[in-house]
Amino acid sequence: MPAPERTRLRPGRVLLAVAAVLAALVAGVLVGRALPDAPGEQSAAVGFARDMTTHHQQAIAMAYEAIQEAPSAEVRQLAVDIASTQGNQAGRMQALLRDWGYSLTGSAPAMAWMTAVEGHVGHAEHAQQDGRVMPGMATAEEMARLSELTGEEFEVFFLQLMLRHHAGGLQMAEAGAELVGDEQLRELASAILAAQSSETQVLEDLLADRGARPLPSPGDGAA
Repeated sequence: MPAPERTRLRPGRVLLAVAAVLAALVAGVLVGRALPDAPGEQSAAVGFARDMTTHHQQAIAMAYEAIQEAPSAEVRQLAVDIASTQGNQAGRMQALLRDWGYSLTGSAPAMAWMTAVEGHVGHAEHAQQDGRVMPGMATAEEMARLSELTGEEFEVFFLQLMLRHHAGGLQMAEAGAELVGDEQLRELASAILAAQSSETQVLEDLLADRGARPLPSPGDGAA
């Protein structure tokens, strides 16, 4: 019996979804102009902007997969929303870094800026030992598995990965809102908290509708 064909959106709809994300990214870049004096490169502001941008980029990559592969319209729409929102936020953070005169990446270890938050000391080292660059991020193996799945199996795994990804993003955004000195970036961290808190409930509901459970946390032995 031949293998089922992979579910894909019609090309026109995919182009519309991608165009929306690109428009959000451009809008995010434009919003980040005319800034005050730059913080130091080792500051929480620069570390947060760099790390959260990287974190967002993986979520956007997973969302693009779901836009094309998820069989249900509700999951595809959620993926469009996530890609659009996080594309805008990533654009704003990249614009801030450029306006401050910094590259989009630095030499400091991932999450080094977050170690000043109680309960997160040594988080960078733990994340690397666990095979994850930052809290909640999928490993290379998990991303490869996602790209191989189809149908409902793809959809469930996407929801599981994105739910865990949001949990890590919320940790980072909470720390950013506490530690970052730049007012505009603190407000962005708060916006990330609000958006991902709302989406977390949607992700949980969609998983429950499919009779699936969230992935265990890394401390509980997740892959």
